[in-house]
Amino acid sequence: MHRSRALPAAVATAALLAMSSGLSGCAPALGVGDWKLEPISWDAQTFGDVDVAFGMSTVAADGVGGFWSGSAGSWLRVGADGETLARFNIEVEHPLHGIGDVAALSPTELVAVRSRNEPDATPGLSLVDMETLEYTDVPMKPLPEDEPDPAGFDFGDFMFGALAVHDGDAYVIRYQPTPPTPAIDSEVLRIDLDTGERELVHREALTFDESTPSAPGAPPVDIDVDAEGRIYLATPANRIVLAPDGTELSRTAQSATRPVVAVRPDGLALWWGGSAEPSTAESVIVGGSAEARDLIKARQSCDELYRQDALHLTYADEQEPLSLLCSPNAAAWVGDAWVVAVGGEGDGVLVRLTPPAHLPPGGPTVSSTT
Repeated sequence: MHRSRALPAAVATAALLAMSSGLSGCAPALGVGDWKLEPISWDAQTFGDVDVAFGMSTVAADGVGGFWSGSAGSWLRVGADGETLARFNIEVEHPLHGIGDVAALSPTELVAVRSRNEPDATPGLSLVDMETLEYTDVPMKPLPEDEPDPAGFDFGDFMFGALAVHDGDAYVIRYQPTPPTPAIDSEVLRIDLDTGERELVHREALTFDESTPSAPGAPPVDIDVDAEGRIYLATPANRIVLAPDGTELSRTAQSATRPVVAVRPDGLALWWGGSAEPSTAESVIVGGSAEARDLIKARQSCDELYRQDALHLTYADEQEPLSLLCSPNAAAWVGDAWVVAVGGEGDGVLVRLTPPAHLPPGGPTVSSTT
């Protein structure tokens, strides 16, 4: 199956900028309580290693210390040691161009929200072999709840959004309109990827006012799952943690333009959404080109960004605001750090965000907030 290897013009420009500024910056001293932010470089083939390009829209840990990251038809895989394991473009004509939200089922197989360029494409999930670009649709068995409402509306799988994978199951956000009111629900579905059997775990009411101009009618919602099966749900209005059976464990109000959540296996979670709060957290930017470091530094404040979603850390009943990396596109726990995608066309950076060593399992030394 043919894969286009041509790089977008913005990547070529960014590559030249990165090469001219150098990828090896000086390394300031890292204190024991500091967060470490490190630009991730990758092999752009024709132009060598770069760490500034277009903004990636997704990050998925590959399960062996590396990650996949993509934007539309551009895909990248970085290994545990920082090596570029794959870099290719999917041609616009290919059915998988514009793959939606993804999560990794294995190092080379992704679960993807179906977003194929086909006139009769229906919402669903696909398993994608990222070596061959062949895909298999996951069977979509209906829920008992998917009966027409009293007015006769039957939306079925109206729209799928963010997803996560845990123990071979997919946890996916499904949007369901709720006529006659101008509202929409987000549902957490647990789907067996082998059989297509599914379970409704949680339903959260949203409103169309919570949607973004880029996706009218579909308020952004993000999801992640920790090693114990707890579900972390970020909506425009709330940060929610659910037990594996859907029981609500916690709920904290927020006001997010584009909420993002990424959780470490032990439950230490990063949430993006809402206004910045005073923070005592210290951070150090190490390595990377001067341009990448400047772009990261600029995101320690949300003030001049198009989206102003600030960062909070939570663990059990503790939470703390962090003045780091406002308004990312996507984030995921990868190996021993978070990988966070920030920026857009020409100023996109992948950042490895490593927490201080004194954070859990010993318990976070953070202050409680109400």
